[in-house]
Amino acid sequence: MKRLDNLEQFIQDNRADFDDAVPSLKAWAEIDKAIGNQQAKVFSIRRVLSIAASVVILLVSGAAVGIFMTQNDGNIDEQLSEIAPEFVEAEKYYQQQFNRKYQQLTSYSHDQSVDEDLQQLDKIMQELKEELLVAPKGKEQELVESLIESYQTKLSILERVLNRIQSTEPQQNSKPKDDEISI
Repeated sequence: MKRLDNLEQFIQDNRADFDDAVPSLKAWAEIDKAIGNQQAKVFSIRRVLSIAASVVILLVSGAAVGIFMTQNDGNIDEQLSEIAPEFVEAEKYYQQQFNRKYQQLTSYSHDQSVDEDLQQLDKIMQELKEELLVAPKGKEQELVESLIESYQTKLSILERVLNRIQSTEPQQNSKPKDDEISI
């Protein structure tokens, strides 16, 4: 305690010397810098929270749209049967033909680009089906014809690939029978 009393006594004796001293500009700059960093930390936490909230909102809305779209995909065939019943019958026929040809193709080793081309056609056909659902009266027949042409194109691609594979296969498998040796 005696030491504390000595310090208090010293401060009271030299108070005038303490009061007339003004901190330098460098000291004020460092004080501002320290205060600015604290505000920046609060701001960055708020910013992080707002970004996180935005991400959550985007994910939830994306999931909702995805669920809505998948529910509508199941109803597309039903809605198409109401709009264009002749297309549903043609689609069944072409789908059977396609499946039969595709099974033949899978029995051979084939280039994967064929599958990629077929997938692109499937995407285009799906877009045409969705467009058919919202098409104005009179435009429906044109879209149905485009869909049927797409099925015909898919079959044509498969037939050409199969013909090419089948025409080259006998050449690859044909070996002269004279080369056989029997003992």
